[in-house]
Amino acid sequence: MLRYRFLKQKLPFLFVIAFLFLLNHYFVGQRENGEAVSSRKKIDETHNEELKDCAAQEHQCVADNGKPMKCWKDATDVFFPFSFIRKRFDVTGKASRDEKSFEMFTSYSKIRLPEGPYDPKGPFGHFATYSVETRERVRCISGASGVPMSTQWDPKPYYYPIQIAQYGLQHYSRLKTANFSHSEVVLGRMNPEWKGAAGMDETSERLFYRHEEVGPVVNITAAGSLSNSGAYVYLDKTPDLHIISLKWLPIENASFTILVKLRENDLLVLLNYVFGEDDRCVWNDDEKASISTGQVSFSFCMGAMRSEWQKVSRDVLVDAARALSSGATKKKSQNWIFHPGDLFTVSIGFRGRLTVKQEIIQSNEQHLDAFLSAAEWFVRNQDEQGGWSVPVERAIAERRLVLAPGWHSAMAQGHGLSLLTRAFSETKEEKFLTAALKAIDLFNKSSEEGGVQNEIFGFPWYEEYPTLPGSFVLNGFLYSLIGLYDFSELQLNSDDNEKYYAKLNEAKKLYDVGVASLKALLPLFDTGSGSIYDLRHVALDTAPNLARWDYHGVHVYLLKWIANIENDAKLEETVRRWVSYAYGKRAKHN
Repeated sequence: MLRYRFLKQKLPFLFVIAFLFLLNHYFVGQRENGEAVSSRKKIDETHNEELKDCAAQEHQCVADNGKPMKCWKDATDVFFPFSFIRKRFDVTGKASRDEKSFEMFTSYSKIRLPEGPYDPKGPFGHFATYSVETRERVRCISGASGVPMSTQWDPKPYYYPIQIAQYGLQHYSRLKTANFSHSEVVLGRMNPEWKGAAGMDETSERLFYRHEEVGPVVNITAAGSLSNSGAYVYLDKTPDLHIISLKWLPIENASFTILVKLRENDLLVLLNYVFGEDDRCVWNDDEKASISTGQVSFSFCMGAMRSEWQKVSRDVLVDAARALSSGATKKKSQNWIFHPGDLFTVSIGFRGRLTVKQEIIQSNEQHLDAFLSAAEWFVRNQDEQGGWSVPVERAIAERRLVLAPGWHSAMAQGHGLSLLTRAFSETKEEKFLTAALKAIDLFNKSSEEGGVQNEIFGFPWYEEYPTLPGSFVLNGFLYSLIGLYDFSELQLNSDDNEKYYAKLNEAKKLYDVGVASLKALLPLFDTGSGSIYDLRHVALDTAPNLARWDYHGVHVYLLKWIANIENDAKLEETVRRWVSYAYGKRAKHN
């Protein structure tokens, strides 16, 4: 009882002591927190001051008394926007995939150098990486000749010899690099594979028999209208098998259609191959139809009909892309490019009166066929002067230099020689050798006489564009030298006609004269930071025509070829210097 009273008397005192203890703890904690906050604040303020000192601040800059622009400045440097630097110094750049870094390039074009010694029968440089048929200025691969038709300087498609030669050399180079394996399937060997149209008004007659020379064939009689399905064979849908080859004998109103389907949007594209004279090369059969309708139809002109057995080989990736690029409307449309897997083949149908070998071949490449198609074109279209003229006007330097239609080009002659000598080496067919022999003559004729030789400071120059006064294009000149060298190195049998050997020697002399001109005049093409495309400014008294970086890369590659052939240390030195220009190095100043 006594203890209870004692605790009861002391309890208020204990509460007071506990309250004072908690109150003291609270104020001490507040003071410590305040000091910590104050300390952190001072640290943050110090850090912010440091950031302010080192971070770039927005600034206003002016370049060469031009318009003010936004830039950035820190304690030690000034930073101009890359959009300004790119335009002012002709550079390019790109961010990394994670966008954490940025790399600037002096040249937007990769500088390549040939590997190993030059081989006149080998791949033509890195042409195996070219894709001539997908260039925007290529309207189509002609149904009549199997070579590209250009719209580079005229909206009406025409044959441009340089482009055709590059197409052939591209496929020859791919053929020789052997980094592909040929695969194919053969369809149509079984009679039941040949289907007939279902409608009564679209009946087709199919007669199967064995031709003495061709083998199993099917004779087809069907209405010739494009709306008629005719007799058809279903094709393999394997993405890589985009080359369709066949052998047929068109008789009357004959045509065939390859049906393909785009994977992206299920668009059906009908590729019709028809006979006739039409300078459009490829056209839309129904301009009212568009991609939104789900089906479009285009026709390729195969020229005048010849009732004889003929082989046809078409790349549907190229044909579908060129057809769609030709535009469903009169407006210029995009440049379509398809790769294996972008579309698949559905069927091939025949109409009119014709006979077809029962072998529809689907394959993944046609390099030999494309190469020989180009070489055959050069044989068939060589003129009396031994050249391949360009049928359209070429205007240069704001029309101060104009070439009328029918002009010859040293680059076309050189490319033609490179193509024809390889075709002869590959096939041993004399027609290719004969055409190459005739091509030499124009190198000896002046530009005034319709040839390709001009003169500058007393040195002969083989002109890509034989203008008067001369333009003296470097890359075209170098390509012409390579063509002359290719022909001069041709290996012939000992019993071949002496005139061939005389022409080989003549080509070697023309090559040697050209190399001497190159060594003497090459410094004129050196800017100290790049190269010059041509020397038009010498005669026209204008600013020099600087080479774009892609052309500079061509200059370097071709110079290296010549340097390797000649084993010339001075040319090697120029090659090394010109390579360094593409990586930002410049010649020293005084």
